Amino acid sequence: MKRLLTALLLTALCASFSYAQQNAPTGRDWQKFGQKTKEQLVSSFMQQMKKEGVTIKKSAVFYYKKLDSLYVKKPNLLPEPVWKVLKTAIIMERDWSVRGKDPDAVAKEWLGEKLYAKWKEKYAAQNSR
Repeated sequence: MKRLLTALLLTALCASFSYAQQNAPTGRDWQKFGQKTKEQLVSSFMQQMKKEGVTIKKSAVFYYKKLDSLYVKKPNLLPEPVWKVLKTAIIMERDWSVRGKDPDAVAKEWLGEKLYAKWKEKYAAQNSR
């Protein structure tokens, strides 16, 4: 019975973890999930993005751990939908690839001018070492 409920909950969560849904899980919800659920939610997002033409090379495990870390370091992100924080993390890792689109243009479009400039400066400094 417990397994059935877990499976049903996981199925419902995966279904609700759609890129465009308004009622997507937030960071507060994320903190309540177990590792397996987190990995499956990230994997589900990545599969959806693949269907939309986005290539993401790093693993779901990498990104669920990244989200765990981000939510600890930046608790102000907790009210935001998980997909939004995840997409931002993937873009800032320079791992969001869309054929025919410059990665910097994608980052600038998603992050906005001000955050993009700040990120670009930090990224350039980190990668010049």
